[in-house]
Amino acid sequence: MELLLLILSTLLILTLVCHFFYLNKQNGPEKLPLPPGHVSWPFKYFETLDYLKKAKTDAIHEFIAERVHKYKNSKCFKTYHIGQKMVFLTSAEGNKFLFSNDYKLVRSWWPDTFLKVLENAGDEITIEDVTRARKQFLSFFNEPDALARHVAITDQVVQDHFRRYWDGCNEVRVYPLARKLTFDVSFRLLADIRDREILDESLPLMVQVVRAFFALPINFPGTTFNRAIKSSRKLRKIFVDIIKERRSELLEKKNLDERNDILSRILVENYKEGKDVDDVFLAKNLVALLSAAFDNPSATITSIMKNLADLPEISEKVRKEQIEIAKSKAPGEPLSMKDIKKMKYSMSVISESLRLEPPASGTFRAAIEDFNYEGFRIPKGWKVHWSIHATNRNPEYFPNPETFDPSRFERNDPIVPYSYVPFGGGQHICPGKDYAKLQILLFMHHAVRKFKWEKVNPDEQMIRDPDLSPAKGLPVRLCPHACDNELA
Repeated sequence: MELLLLILSTLLILTLVCHFFYLNKQNGPEKLPLPPGHVSWPFKYFETLDYLKKAKTDAIHEFIAERVHKYKNSKCFKTYHIGQKMVFLTSAEGNKFLFSNDYKLVRSWWPDTFLKVLENAGDEITIEDVTRARKQFLSFFNEPDALARHVAITDQVVQDHFRRYWDGCNEVRVYPLARKLTFDVSFRLLADIRDREILDESLPLMVQVVRAFFALPINFPGTTFNRAIKSSRKLRKIFVDIIKERRSELLEKKNLDERNDILSRILVENYKEGKDVDDVFLAKNLVALLSAAFDNPSATITSIMKNLADLPEISEKVRKEQIEIAKSKAPGEPLSMKDIKKMKYSMSVISESLRLEPPASGTFRAAIEDFNYEGFRIPKGWKVHWSIHATNRNPEYFPNPETFDPSRFERNDPIVPYSYVPFGGGQHICPGKDYAKLQILLFMHHAVRKFKWEKVNPDEQMIRDPDLSPAKGLPVRLCPHACDNELA
């Protein structure tokens, strides 16, 4: 009898174990439904057209909100975007999930045009190669005092820019000038280039490059993609010439140790360690890094200029803050990191501009394997998009989301974690975010003290085509201030 009970007990346990594994298998990702949405013909084309239509009026948040409502507050949906079956995540929790699973469930992904435009040589380069090279380059700027070392350098570039392009002008177009400024700053920090001829030759080439990152990959003469490939080659040639000259200076012992730019630091470090880096490979990565460094800050500067023109009371608060900082400096004394930290309200204005008009819509990941997210299966190989627009204008996270209100970043009420991620997160958070903020703050420091301005086209707004930019370049009329003591 005891033996029979033992046998029955054993069989019962085995049955329960088998049933558990069966249920576990049944509930695995491969058995879950796909997220709601459309990725098949002909609906996928309507999805793409609707996204592009809303992007033109900077209303991508409406594209997302409509689908969240349609699919009964789903935390994700599938759609067809930039030629890919793609899952949009629509919540702060989704952002956290994605950032926490880099190289576990997902890896970084960019459209093929991005890599082809930056590479376009015989050998292949992967997004991992680009990411690794950027981390190597920017590691020099992550040293404890790195940002402080570049305050004076960046401020000098900003002051030279105002003297050359703004002072004495009655009217300027903000967006082209902002691009010129951020390009000059980026080139200076990357390679210590001050030659106006090189800068003026390189900027139009870089503009062609960044325009093609999300273009159709049609490589025929005259297409955006073809012009970008040609421009990338010319830029690479410019950088190769700079690298060769800088390497010669190194061999002649011209004190490259005293330079703070990335290129010189890399060459010196490799020289000391006996390493040899291919000039073309180095040039490719400098072009890639420059493309990321200059474009987004210029869009944010333009957005701030537009918002300060529309909201004079906010502009005046920024000006008062910057005047107090200027008054604390002796004549000719450069700004320091201590001064930058005092620009708290100005930083809140930047934060609110990044919330309401983020220059980039987000980035992409590719699923390494099938995985379960909120009860839905994300198939291996599918692309996943965290969109900043899913949270930035969501009233669940930001009350009165359409109102430009810098004070929301000054209150004691904590912002919901991962609802505000203008620079991304996880292993792919933007490594140059502090340098972007630095050059924007320095621009504001001089702009608000020098001028009042008004928009030539009062109704001009920002659009996405595909990147954020003003519809007409944001021309403004300038009215110079007499001095810092004038608080009109």
